[in-house]
This record gives sequence, C-alpha cells and structure tokens, in this order.
Amino acid sequence: MEKRARSSSRDAHRRGSGSSHKESKRAKTDRGGRGRGRRDAEREQPALGRAGSPGEPRAPAATVVDVDEVRGSGEEGTEVVALLESERPEEGTKSSSLGACEWLLVLISLLFIIVTFPFSIWFCIKVVQEYERVIIFRLGHLLPGRAKGPGLFFFLPCLDTYHKVDLRLQTLEIPFHEIVTKDMFVMEIDAICYYRMENASLLLSSLAHVSKAVQFLVQTTMKRLLAHRSLTEILLERKNIAQDVKVALDAVTCVWGIKVERTEIKDVRLPAGLQHSLAVEAEAQRQAKVRMIAAEGEKAASESLRMAAEILSGTPAAAQLRYLHTLQSLSTEKPSTVVLPLPFDLLNFLSSPSNRTQGGIPLPNPSKPVEPLNPKKKDSPML
Repeated sequence: MEKRARSSSRDAHRRGSGSSHKESKRAKTDRGGRGRGRRDAEREQPALGRAGSPGEPRAPAATVVDVDEVRGSGEEGTEVVALLESERPEEGTKSSSLGACEWLLVLISLLFIIVTFPFSIWFCIKVVQEYERVIIFRLGHLLPGRAKGPGLFFFLPCLDTYHKVDLRLQTLEIPFHEIVTKDMFVMEIDAICYYRMENASLLLSSLAHVSKAVQFLVQTTMKRLLAHRSLTEILLERKNIAQDVKVALDAVTCVWGIKVERTEIKDVRLPAGLQHSLAVEAEAQRQAKVRMIAAEGEKAASESLRMAAEILSGTPAAAQLRYLHTLQSLSTEKPSTVVLPLPFDLLNFLSSPSNRTQGGIPLPNPSKPVEPLNPKKKDSPML
C-alpha cells in the first residue's frame, strides 16, 4: 500500500512539473511576441517622425492602386493597367539587358569610333525634329529610357537601328461600312478619326500597322454602339454618338500608346427602298401641314367676311361704296368686259323683302286674302 501511495504521488508530481513547464514556455513566447511588437512600434515611430519632420519636404499625395487586383479583373483591368503604365509618355515598356557577347560588340564599335574620330562622328549623330521622337534598338533590344528627341542623338551605326515616330495629329478616313440599327434598319456609314501617337516606345512594340488597327477598331466600335440606337437617334444625335465612340476608342488605344482626339460621323447612306418610304412619309406630312394652314386661312377669311357683312348691313353708305369699288376693280382688271351698272336704289328696292317680285309681277302677301283677278261687277241700280 505504501508503495502504491508513493508511486501515485510521484506521478502527480511529474504531471504538475510538466504542466508548469508548459505554462512557463507559453509565457515566454507571449513575452517574446510582445517584445517584438514593441520593437517594431519603436522602429516605426522614428521613421514616422523623420517623414513628418517640418524641415524635410513631404512627398506629394498620389492615388494608390492595387495593380495585382487590377490585373485580375478582366478587360477593365487591362485598360486601367495600360493607363497606369502610359501615365508617363515615354514609359510603359521594359527593355531587356544585353548579353556578354553583345557588350563585347558594343565595346568594339566604340573603340572603332574613337579610332576613326572625327570622321565617324558624322555617321553617329542624327537630328530629330520638334514633332518627332526616335526609338533606338541595339542588337534587337529596346534601349532603356525615354525616346530621343528633339535635337541631336547618338547611335552606333553598325549595331543600332532607329525608328522615327511622328507625334502630330493624324487623320484617318473610315470607309463606308454596314451597320444594323436598334429598329432593324440596315444602313451604311462612314466616319473620320483624329488621333496622335502618345507613347512611341509602346506603339512600336505593340502595333505593326497603326492605320489598319485604328480603322478596324473604329468600325467594330461603331457597329457595337449604334446597334443600341434607332435610325432617328443616329440622324439627329451625331454629336453625342461621336463622343461615345471617342471615349470607347480611347479606352482601348491607350494600351497601344495612341490618344484619340476626336471622331466624327461624316455621312449616312440609306437603301433606295428606305429612302423612298421616308420621302413618301415626309411628303405626306408636308401635305397635311399645307391643308391645315389652308383650312386655318379659310376660317380666318370667313370670320372677316362675316364681320364685314355685319358692318355693311348696318350702314347703307358703306354698302354703296363697296358696290362702286367692285365696279372700279372690274373695269381695271378686265377692260374688255362691258358692265351695265344699275342704280343702287333699284337694287335696294329689288333686294328689300317688302317688294319681292318674280318676273315683274308682285308676289302675293300671305297675310292678306287673295282677291280674284276678274271679279263680276254688279249691275247698276239705274239699269
């Protein structure tokens, strides 16, 4: 029994010592973590103090963009990355470094130029105009740094090749191409695109035929945007459509180092059947407007005649003056016409209701009894 009690006490002591040892290890790790956190905070505080010191200039604030997230967001991410890379006009492409053999060739070329100086200098210096930039490729590698120009630039004749890029505004005429509108009309449209080369290095490393790429891009973009508009909107809202096309093109061409300045819809060509139907519809609308205007004119004229008749009926002298004016106008307009004027009193007598006659015979008055035409006379009492 004593042995069992001793063994149980030993086991309990071992367990207690093991648990205390584990707790001490955990406490040490916690203390170490707290100490590291304090050291990091102490390191960050002087760095912040140095950055916020009033004696040193502060760096300008900039918009922070997570490029990794942007790269994984599809087409929009590609456009944003291209905008970020082309933020500086002459950057956006990375040049690879030269190898050992290539550096050896460069040194040999430099030694040859030095030996043949000053004759070799005429072949190593070129002039770039103000509106041009030069991109140099050495043994097929794009040289780092910005594009050369304007002014003089140095290159190795045997190893370097250079390409000039014109930065002036370029004009591209887009030929007629078919589009389908929202209301299912087929029409042909042409346009004009104005663009300029903004990043020479990115342009040469991205495109081989600039004009063809821009032309096809304009055609596909216009087909995509105009498919959501009706024929009437296309004919009336050309300015807004051109602005939408310009924004859509600029979002794509920035990846190529091209800046689209302006786009314009030049002409719209409709099919013959559609032109005929539109002409008939326009003619019908014009005829309807003409009829409405004529009806309004007749209504106004009838109102004026009614008012004139009321005025003339109230004043006999005005009616007589109107009668004389009519006779004068007839004699002036048609001098060969013979007019037999009647006295105005006779006209008034004939037009008065109390003297209505038919063929010179007075008409009977219904208010009075009719007397016989040949009444029988009574014999005289004298007879």
